Formats: sequence, C-alpha cells, structure tokens
Amino acid sequence: MQTRRPLAILAATAITGLGLTALATPASASTTVTINGTAGPPAIFQVLPSSIAGTSVTLNNSSGEGLPVVSQFLSDGDGACSADRDSKCIVLPNETATFDIAPGADSASVSLQYNFSEVATFTVTYPDAPAAGGPAPVVQQFEKPATGTCDEAQPEGLNWGGASSGGWGESWAQWRHEGQGGAVCTRTLDYNNSTATWQVQ
Repeated sequence: MQTRRPLAILAATAITGLGLTALATPASASTTVTINGTAGPPAIFQVLPSSIAGTSVTLNNSSGEGLPVVSQFLSDGDGACSADRDSKCIVLPNETATFDIAPGADSASVSLQYNFSEVATFTVTYPDAPAAGGPAPVVQQFEKPATGTCDEAQPEGLNWGGASSGGWGESWAQWRHEGQGGAVCTRTLDYNNSTATWQVQ
C-alpha cells in the first residue's frame, strides 16, 4: 500500500507537467506583412501588420507595383537590403518575397519605396532574447531506488518538451513514507523561451 502514494504523486507531477508544457508552447505569430495600395497619383500604400517579430518576414504584395525593400536589418540571402537598392531586394507586384531578419534587430525600420521615395514602413524584431513571462522552473522528484543511481532509475514520461534524461541528484522530501519524509531523486527543469523547450537545470 505504501508504494501507491509515491506512484500517485509521480503521476500527478507528470500530468501537471504535461499541462505546463502545453501552456508554455508559444502561440504561432504570423510573420507575413501584407502590402495594399496604388501608385496613384498620389501613391498610397498600406502595410499590415506594422511590426513583425521573427527570424524572417514574408512580404505579400497585393498592390500592382514592384516595391524595393530597404533596411540594413533585412537580407535576401545575398547581403543586406541596404540603401544601395539591391536588385534582389524587391517584392514584385501581386507576388510574395521572404527576407531574413538580422540578429540584433529591435524594432528596426523597413522602408518600402516607389520611384525612389518611401511610401510605407514597418518594423522588425529578431527574437534573440527570451521573452518574459514564461513558465516557472519545475521540480521533478521520484522515490530514490534501493540500488543503482537516480539517472538509471528515472521513470518514463519525465522528459517533457525536449528535456534530456539524467541530471538527477539525491535529496529529502516530505511526501515520502506517507508524509513522514524520505530520500528522493530530484532535478529542476527550466523553460527556454527562445527554443520553446524544457531543459535540465
């Protein structure tokens, strides 16, 4: 009868952890900017949304004009789309084009041009810093085995969301022996916002 309580605690910990993993998965943010407008006169172009966070951005040009893209923080894979007006840094009429966002971009401005004049802008941010507000670290524990190491005795189901096996240490926990306490194997998992995975601390 004594073995049921630790197993129940382990199962509850695993279920709670799976719930946290599901909650911690970031929502998929769109990295597509849609361009609408006309060359006029006057030239009126609009972009939605006005800011993007990601490692790349796709421009969907719904206008009937080819628009050069100028930003030192965007690249067409063959260098930055800087003010030298790289011929590859253009989004053709009624087509899409994808550009890489440079690490370090933090609300960096991107200019869309028509006849050598800026007609619309949006900003890009490269997510190189973990976002605030991720899940708190999670402590995992199970009964210390009578023989062998904690790493060897790790039960299945504890490597949540990309966490590796191992990293266990020995400790004492109150829940052992019907609340009287005892030896346990323990480790802490931290959530890495930039990779959306759990990692052993």
